Amino acid sequence: MDDDALLHEIGADLEHDDPRLAAYLDGRARSPRRHVLAWLFVLLFLPAFAVPLVLAPTVTLAVTAMLMGAAAPLVVCWWFGLPDS
Repeated sequence: MDDDALLHEIGADLEHDDPRLAAYLDGRARSPRRHVLAWLFVLLFLPAFAVPLVLAPTVTLAVTAMLMGAAAPLVVCWWFGLPDS
């Protein structure tokens, strides 16, 4: 199908410069496994973070209220600090 000499020349140059990319584009290389460690981290440590939040909803509510209380003055200052358009 690729009988064009220029395409063959570009392919040879690519294979010389970056053999892994050339193999991937030709379909000779396997696609790499992606984010295996990230998914393992999420699956193993998410329960460690979620259990205290479920077991202590009062603490979660208190922390959320404190964050909202601390952010409210900043939001008001931001709203009133915007120039009139």
